[in-house]
Amino acid sequence: MEKPRLLGGRARGSALLVPDSARPSPVRIRKALFDYLRMRFPDRGCFLDLYAGSGAVGLEAASEGFEAVLVERDAQAISLLKRNILATRLPAKLLGMDVAQFLKQAAGHGERYQVGFMAPPYRIDLLQAFERFLSVELVIPGGVAILQHPTSLVLAHGERRVYGSNTLTILRIGEV
Repeated sequence: MEKPRLLGGRARGSALLVPDSARPSPVRIRKALFDYLRMRFPDRGCFLDLYAGSGAVGLEAASEGFEAVLVERDAQAISLLKRNILATRLPAKLLGMDVAQFLKQAAGHGERYQVGFMAPPYRIDLLQAFERFLSVELVIPGGVAILQHPTSLVLAHGERRVYGSNTLTILRIGEV
């Protein structure tokens, strides 16, 4: 598999190491996602990448000027994420822990983000994982919570953007 590269921002073109456990977000999805986020958040803000894997999305956010926090528990992924962060020289914060543990901890500390992005392993209950994330209210009103998932999964709420076999569901927090 060819190494994914960052598409924009200050580290554009940087290649990323990919752990065996990761399924990097396809180029088409990342391009569409960051085209949308550049328009919605011209002043950027804080970006949370849960289940970070190779860091393709979280490091793209850091390259684009967001303050990025990447959460990942897989040991190989953490090792490669550290190398990717050093290689790109991006100021991303890596938290090596389980997402459920992070959510419990973050909820109690008042952490808040403009963008919360999840691309969990497709083998877990994606809807339950996304609902758990939404329940701790880490994304500020006016921010967005985004789930990348198989197109076959349809969520009851949110804007659905389909890219072949993958889909982004975008929930605008605090908007009706």
